Amino acid sequence: MSRYLALLAGALVLAGCNEKTAEVPQVDLHGRLEVDQAMTAQRQAQGIQGEYFKRVLTVDGKDMDFNEFVKTWCADPNTRNETCLKAQRIKKIDDVSGATKYLPNGL
Repeated sequence: MSRYLALLAGALVLAGCNEKTAEVPQVDLHGRLEVDQAMTAQRQAQGIQGEYFKRVLTVDGKDMDFNEFVKTWCADPNTRNETCLKAQRIKKIDDVSGATKYLPNGL
């Protein structure tokens, strides 16, 4: 009988838990690519030719750097929000050698 009461109490506690997060805005995560002048200059000083790109999103009518978007809206690594999950995957790809317009299917 005590097991059933413990199970019922646990279920009630879990039912009372609500994931309270700010609503992540709906944005096109692909954004647009812009040349990151600082990183391009730094890489060229190291002898690496070519331009380094960064991803810029339009959030609520304002431009926002993609990394800033991830820090602001998707900082929780355990999030279940689909937009944040995709943003974190894109960030991992972009962190390797800059933003690319070629992303895997589904992103």
